[in-house]
Amino acid sequence: MKDLNTSFAFSFFGGFCIRLAGTEINGNTKTNLMHLYTFNELNKMHVKQELNLKRICPEQTVLIHSKTNSFCSNEGKFDFLVETKDNKLIGMEVLTRPSKGKMKNKLRYANEADEFIFVLPFNSMEFYRKPEKVFHKKAKLKFFGKEFNKKNLFVWLLDLSKGKFTEKKAFSKIFNVK
Repeated sequence: MKDLNTSFAFSFFGGFCIRLAGTEINGNTKTNLMHLYTFNELNKMHVKQELNLKRICPEQTVLIHSKTNSFCSNEGKFDFLVETKDNKLIGMEVLTRPSKGKMKNKLRYANEADEFIFVLPFNSMEFYRKPEKVFHKKAKLKFFGKEFNKKNLFVWLLDLSKGKFTEKKAFSKIFNVK
């Protein structure tokens, strides 16, 4: 694990730190930007003392244990594995094009950390979002399964055009969960 430092962001993300406002960006650039904004947000939270970070480890490999077979384990990677000064592990997964299937597959990683955070584009998974208003269109709402109703599961929604996080809440506060 690497110690917390700011020069790491430029080596990990290829050294570009640009802000794209109102322009269409392709998948690889979007992925890199989302990783960069996530890393910068973690550093901001550390500076503001909202989160006392000890280490930020990008692309941290972990062994994921199987629920059905205790002798079987797979190797997986967190996009970021954050260790706090009180030895709490926070796993983060950045998904640029999330789907229910991808998220369910990554949900296995949540057992390996004290908290698990999905970082998603702010306008993704709209059909699963909880309605903001009391009176809304009568559309059939979609729900995530009950496995997403965990206390240690969180979502950060990132608006790339503005370059900031719009929401940081528990998964069940933002999305419909059974």
